[in-house]
Amino acid sequence: MLKLLSFITVFILLLLSSADAKLKTNELSTSEVQDWAEITTARLVACYYDNSTGLFTNELKWQSGSTLETLANFISLADSPQRYIFSETFKKTDPFIGGNCFDDYLWWALAWIQIYKVDPHIEYLQRAALIHDFVSDRAWTTTTCNGGLQVCPTNTYKNAITNELFLLSSMRLHPYTKLLEKPPTYYLEWALKEWKWFEKSGMINSEYLINEGLRSCVNDNRTTWTHNQGVILSGLALLYSATHNSTLIDIAQKIADAAIRHLTYPNGILKEACEPKCDTNHRSFKGIFARHLGYLIPYLTDAAHIQKYTLFLRLNSVSSWTTSRCEMDGLFNIFWDSQLPDACDAPRDTATTSSVLDLFIPTAKTSQTIKKQQNGCEDLCRQTADEDKGAVAYDYQISCTGYGFCRIRTLSSESHTPPGFEYQDDVARRVTTTNKVTIASCYVKII
Repeated sequence: MLKLLSFITVFILLLLSSADAKLKTNELSTSEVQDWAEITTARLVACYYDNSTGLFTNELKWQSGSTLETLANFISLADSPQRYIFSETFKKTDPFIGGNCFDDYLWWALAWIQIYKVDPHIEYLQRAALIHDFVSDRAWTTTTCNGGLQVCPTNTYKNAITNELFLLSSMRLHPYTKLLEKPPTYYLEWALKEWKWFEKSGMINSEYLINEGLRSCVNDNRTTWTHNQGVILSGLALLYSATHNSTLIDIAQKIADAAIRHLTYPNGILKEACEPKCDTNHRSFKGIFARHLGYLIPYLTDAAHIQKYTLFLRLNSVSSWTTSRCEMDGLFNIFWDSQLPDACDAPRDTATTSSVLDLFIPTAKTSQTIKKQQNGCEDLCRQTADEDKGAVAYDYQISCTGYGFCRIRTLSSESHTPPGFEYQDDVARRVTTTNKVTIASCYVKII
């Protein structure tokens, strides 16, 4: 055992030195982000997976299910002997290990479906189907709000995440109806029924952000957690794939755009509403958003959105790796843009680290290189101007150093500054005039 631990330690140190060396370049390659994912996976499994229980330590049981899905995604990126934990976990857990509520069970259902894709043992798929049947039989009720899933057996609250998870699990099981001896459209019909109810429920607000749930069958206007903006993305993507209803992709893009616009710091880094004082549940949420944004990208055809989401993932990955990793234990803290002198001073655990791994994996899958793509950057500049209601003109230039310079002349106030841009008042070099109103204020960003 000591020899094994020594080997793992040396392996992690070698990967760390390799990754840190690459950071000195101006490019972010697929292999580089994959190195970060490999380092993080090795640390999680070697140090925080409990072989006796089949769960991860320092996180809640539902989060262990979510972390298993993350590891299945890593295996799909780079095969690893760490896949052994799938069979270990299956043997040492029951279908309802996640907790006491229906959403707790569904995180595990999603994990077993993803695990089946990389380790195709039918018992994994059957367990996911068992959980789905249990939830559909007991959670869907029409006695309140004319449908939808309630959150717990003893709590009739209709919340967003339980219904999003059910939509997604239905669509993930849809291709396996024959294997699971179900009618061909069994799971698809559940997904369509769920989405029809969800879309009309009012949980998607006027900004295309999803609030926490319903009170008296109307939007409760509670926190727009990042994971609620995430799970829905892949559910809609899979439903689009089955129905070819392009409206579903349009809605998914609007939700993703709203999250990136409203749930980020000014520099474009994703934030949770509770930061810096998030409880254990909340510490997984940002990674879940990143994971499902990554699931959405392959279904998109709009180049501007593909690039926008890819750059968002890259930006957050680089920031997390360079500012949030505690050198002492290899864990990532809750901030993806840590401003602390020492990243070890912020709260960190298995959940926050798994969350960052959720970010690295889709970044590695979507990144070929982070070299500046001049036409794409100009598209991003134009798109940002289009989204600003006060914009009257924009210009995009390439500097001598190769960096893009985006300037948007605007009537909007500083409070509407897009993520990653800087507001400059009365300093525009060449004044723009529209309707005889002089515009000398602008948003500026180096791309």
